[in-house]
Order: sequence, then C-alpha cells, then structure tokens
Amino acid sequence: MSKHVSRKERWSRVDAKTHVSDLGTVAFRRGTWCARLVYRLLEPPGPDGGLPRPVPHDRWIGPFKRPRDAMVALEREVIALRNRHGDQFRIGASG
Repeated sequence: MSKHVSRKERWSRVDAKTHVSDLGTVAFRRGTWCARLVYRLLEPPGPDGGLPRPVPHDRWIGPFKRPRDAMVALEREVIALRNRHGDQFRIGASG
C-alpha cells in the first residue's frame, strides 16, 4: 500500500511565480496560472523495422486562477497520458 504524498512535498516553489515538480512546471504568465508539460511519445517502428522514434510534445495547460488548480490539472493530464499510452509515454525533453 502506498503512502500519500502531500502536494507540498511533490511541488517546489522556485519563486513567487513558478512552481516545479518531476512532472512539469506551473508558472504565472499573462496574468493567469498555466502548467507546462514536456513529454515524448515513442512512435512504433515503420514497416521497414528499426527502433521506435521519440516524438517530442510541449504543451501549456490552462489558464487557471490559482497555482493549485494548474498543479492538479497537470497531474491529471499526466495520469491520463500514462493510462492511454503506457510504456510509450515519457516525461521530459530527452533521454
């Protein structure tokens, strides 16, 4: 059974307008809070074989009135992508 980890432990405050976690970044931009999700999806090899190719994605989710709302939306989006794509989904730009 897993232990609950509070949002305060999952997210770190960089400055007054930025929060970061292993999943992404929440920032105050253009007067609202938005979450940035950078991830890769492994595209299956083509008909000629070869290795799966990572396709990068960079998305902003929002706008929201509060940083907590953006954090929750980012966490939910990551869960949905993991459920939909399984092992083909990776967080981060490279690696």
